[in-house]
Amino acid sequence: MEQGRQEAVINWQRACHECDLLLTGGLAPPGQKLICPRCRCTLHRNGNHSIYYTIALSLTGLLLFIPSATLPLLDFSLFSFGAESTLINGVYSLFKAGFIWLAALVLFCSVLAPLGKFALLLFICWGSAWRTLDRPVSHAVRFYQHIKEWGMLDVYMLGVLVALIKLRDLGKMEVEPGLYCFGAMMLLANLSSLSFDQSAIWHRLAQRRMFKGQDL
Repeated sequence: MEQGRQEAVINWQRACHECDLLLTGGLAPPGQKLICPRCRCTLHRNGNHSIYYTIALSLTGLLLFIPSATLPLLDFSLFSFGAESTLINGVYSLFKAGFIWLAALVLFCSVLAPLGKFALLLFICWGSAWRTLDRPVSHAVRFYQHIKEWGMLDVYMLGVLVALIKLRDLGKMEVEPGLYCFGAMMLLANLSSLSFDQSAIWHRLAQRRMFKGQDL
């Protein structure tokens, strides 16, 4: 009986996201991937220790968020006039100029969404190890699916690079330490998304649900 319950956890039905072929299978072995036999697309890629990598990347991203948001990104000077640009005062400048909706959108996409993404990934991967947090973790995974596309750090970086190129001919433009921290945080955001294995999280929760009879 116990063996049958374990097989039910390890094997379940899933449809290929490309050709809708109904397959029965579980997670790929560590370091390998599952491939659809019909269209050859990747169904699941199981990286070695992906949960631990995601925890490390998310925690580092949270630590880098503080200098990225507070330290100057660029320093522009023209004759005797100068100005430093940071992530926070850029949003404040838009709000002060009357572009309230634009300021709110920039604040959400460049500050709140990336911060929430790192915090959610850290909570999901850490909380999945505790049976008492199964319900909050399952809600956090669903919420992460909605917020992950709104962290547009790469778009903000593209805007900074355009400003760096355009304003360089008008005055003296210098790159400040905040821009390096912001670039590192952007890289960590992409790496954490790539290392996050949602199937492994659901599989871990499903195992406890099957063996403990807990309803998520």
